[in-house]
Amino acid sequence: MKKSKGFSLVELMVAMLLGLLITGAALQLFLANQQSFALQQTLSRVQENGQLFVRFLVSDLRRAGLERDGIAALPPEKGIRFTLSGTVPGSDNGSDYDRLTLGYHGLSDCEGSVVSDLTEVVNTYFVNSDAELVCQGNLTGGNGVVLLDGIEAFEVLYGIDENKDGYANVSRYVEAGSQGSSPVIAVRFSLLLKEESNSLPESDGTRKFYVLTKTVDEPEDRSVRRIFMSTVKMRNYQWDAV
Repeated sequence: MKKSKGFSLVELMVAMLLGLLITGAALQLFLANQQSFALQQTLSRVQENGQLFVRFLVSDLRRAGLERDGIAALPPEKGIRFTLSGTVPGSDNGSDYDRLTLGYHGLSDCEGSVVSDLTEVVNTYFVNSDAELVCQGNLTGGNGVVLLDGIEAFEVLYGIDENKDGYANVSRYVEAGSQGSSPVIAVRFSLLLKEESNSLPESDGTRKFYVLTKTVDEPEDRSVRRIFMSTVKMRNYQWDAV
């Protein structure tokens, strides 16, 4: 009679150990890919949201000061407002964020409210207590529409022309309230946008972000942060003042 042959106990244990090692390596690779995918999704959302807001605000700024025949003229500052209900857009106004207010003749405001006849549209951009960037229009008296959340800084500077020589050139950028009688011919804005991500290791809190005139210290957390900035030349500034 022939003896039946098979694996010994040692061989089975070695095979099981090799199988566990291969399975563990595959699982680790899978988890690493999952974390990388989640991080890429977070980065994409931050980048997309920031760029969409920049395009939205740039488009609104290019309309600032636009006047149409048949309705009352805009104030002398031609669209960029430096006062609103006693506050100064650009100053802290009790918080760490700037405010930007602009006006033009149109049919709709940033909240989507629409009127049938041309009127003076006033849009105000500010950050609320929930770190949300809000735009509040004037046509319906609403509380504003949230454009972005996770805002850690929103800064605005105004490019003024101090040389009256017939050419529109920015002499320097100043905060609101420091423009004096010089016309504003450009607006520069910047924001720091963040989104939490568990795929990141916890930061050590040593990085700094420079948002125009503001410096933001990164806390010890797990978040993606990006700075977005743009400079817009005004189309409807005071032509006779440059």
